[in-house]
Amino acid sequence: MSVTSTSPQVVKVGFVGCGGIVQGAHAPSLAQLPNVKLVACADVDRARVAEFLDKYKLNFYTDYKEMLAKEAPDAVVIATPNALHAPVAIDALESGAHVLTEKPMAISVDEAVRMVETARRRQRVLMVGHHMRFERSIQVGRKFITNGRLGKIYHIRALHLRRRGIPSTVTFLQKKYSGGGPMWDIGVHTIDATMFMTNFPKPVSVVGKVYSAFSDKAYMRMNYPVPMTSQFAYTAPMDVEDFAMGLVKFEDGLTMYIEATWATYIKEDKHEVAIIGTEGGVHYEGGSLSYIHSIDEEFITSTPLIGQQQSAYAQEDKAFIDAIVKGAVKAPYPACTGEQGVLDVAIIEAIYKSAESGREEAVNIPKSIIESMGW
Repeated sequence: MSVTSTSPQVVKVGFVGCGGIVQGAHAPSLAQLPNVKLVACADVDRARVAEFLDKYKLNFYTDYKEMLAKEAPDAVVIATPNALHAPVAIDALESGAHVLTEKPMAISVDEAVRMVETARRRQRVLMVGHHMRFERSIQVGRKFITNGRLGKIYHIRALHLRRRGIPSTVTFLQKKYSGGGPMWDIGVHTIDATMFMTNFPKPVSVVGKVYSAFSDKAYMRMNYPVPMTSQFAYTAPMDVEDFAMGLVKFEDGLTMYIEATWATYIKEDKHEVAIIGTEGGVHYEGGSLSYIHSIDEEFITSTPLIGQQQSAYAQEDKAFIDAIVKGAVKAPYPACTGEQGVLDVAIIEAIYKSAESGREEAVNIPKSIIESMGW
C-alpha cells in the first residue's frame, strides 16, 4: 500500500517522553498547525506531566506500546533517553506511524540502520530532530559552501563548550541511558550542522579521546532540569565523560576537529564552527554567521543580513507534518533524514571506539547508507 493513498489530511500526533523539549518546543509548535491533532502521550511519570496533559487534553499512557495500539497515531514524536530512541522508533514505525525522534537517532550504528531499514520497508517518514539545520545562518552557510565561495575546503573546527554545564538528571549521566556524555548530548548537533553545511563529505576515520574530570564535583552541574537545591541534583551518579574530542578524516583529505564539553576551565561558553577553504571561510558562532574572504587582496569579514522568521523547532515540526500530508517517504530539505542521521552516529561511535582503543578507528558506514548518499 502506498504512503500517498493513506496519508491523512489531519495528522494525529502522539508523544513518547514528555520532558522539556516536548513541552517547550514540539507541542507548542505542532499545536499551531491547522492539520495536526495532538492526541496522546506516554511517559513514566504522570505527576510530572499533569499540567501538560491538561493543557493539550491528551490521553495518557505509561506504556507507549499501549498508546500505539489504542490511539493509532499517524505520527510519533520521540523524546525519551537516548538509548530508547531506536526501540521506540522501530515499534512506532512498525505500527504504521511516521517518526520524528530527538537526537541522537540512536547510540549505535547498528540500531540506527535498523531504524532506517524499518522506515524504508514500512514506507514511513523517519526524521531526526537536528533543529540547527533550520537556522537561517546554517542554511546561508551551506549555500556559500556548496556554491563554491570557499574554494576547496580543507579543515573544520567545531566547538560546543560549556564551562559549568553537567546535566543533573540520571538519564544524561549514565551510559546505559545516554550512550555517553557531551558528544552524544550537544556535540551531535554541531557535527550534524557541519555535515549539512559541507554537503555530507564521506568520513573515513577518527582519532578520539574522552576525559572525566568533574564527575564528583557537584558545583560543575547545571540547573537543568532539576534545581541545584534538589538533593537529586547532587547525588545522581555519573559514569560518562564530561569532555570528548575527535579528529575526523574524510575521503577527500578534509579534516574536522570536534570538541564537546559539559564542564571545563575556560573563559566563556562557546558554540562555534569555522569552515576553512582556499578562497574563504565561514564562521558560525552562537546563531550568527560571518563570511571571510578577500577583495583586492584585502582580508574582509562580511555578515549577511539573516532573518529568522520562525523558530527552528517550529520549522522542523512543520517540515515533518508537511512530508506526511504530501505522502513523502523522506523528510524534505533541510530536514535530517534517517540515512543522514546514521552518519552522525557513525562519527560519534568511532570517537568513542578510538578513545577506548587508543588508536585511530575507521568510521563504520554500512553499504546501504553509502549507496543512499551517492558516494
